Amino acid sequence: MSAPIEPGAEQQDTHGRGDGCPSRMLFVGASAGECARALAFFTRSGSAVEIAGEAATAIERLAREPFDLILLDMQMPAMEGYETARRIRAQETQRARPRVPILALTGGAFRGECARCLGAGCDALVAFPLDERDLREAVQSCTELLRIESVPELADLLPNYLAHRRADADALWESFEGGDWARVGRLGHDMKGSGKIYGLPRISEIGARIETSGKAGDSREARLALATLESYLARALRSIESAPTPPAAP
Repeated sequence: MSAPIEPGAEQQDTHGRGDGCPSRMLFVGASAGECARALAFFTRSGSAVEIAGEAATAIERLAREPFDLILLDMQMPAMEGYETARRIRAQETQRARPRVPILALTGGAFRGECARCLGAGCDALVAFPLDERDLREAVQSCTELLRIESVPELADLLPNYLAHRRADADALWESFEGGDWARVGRLGHDMKGSGKIYGLPRISEIGARIETSGKAGDSREARLALATLESYLARALRSIESAPTPPAAP
């Protein structure tokens, strides 16, 4: 038997209209013109897009208004995006407000930038030049229902399993950057086989994508799948860490 665990708001699919697009989003950045492609993508998808030119304005608005997604320019001049993300997360904690997904827009080297953005509190990132497929993938990573199925006999092993997949992600980036496609495919294959066993079907799905990209030497698909893996692992670890501890057996 398996069923979704419910550790809190992280599990709830409340950040979209049911078609994967946010209903109301806030763009935080000094120059909306530089991110015109991203904003056009969301407006064409039917999202209501509002703009906050400065981090302080955005933080103030988020304290009093509900949004489904934050699109954050990480290279803002007055307060860079990393500090902005940290302050947004701190405010949510202080005010006991729901966690709003943050999608980072960055021009940095992807692997290092991925770790830095997720560490600051973002949920996914898209690198310039922006592409609609990248945006769709990142939005899905932010807003999709987090599927963690209950496998009682393996529940205590989940944190360790996810830590090992985090190490695999590092190995995958190294292999990807070094052009070792055979290793990319092999690691993806192993991940594909283990995810469902531990009640994490999404890891199996991502692993299958990584395996396929490794066999084909498809750098674009591999980069997208790796970014999706990083985002999923961060969300899954948060979900498990925040889950209430079950009462001890009498």
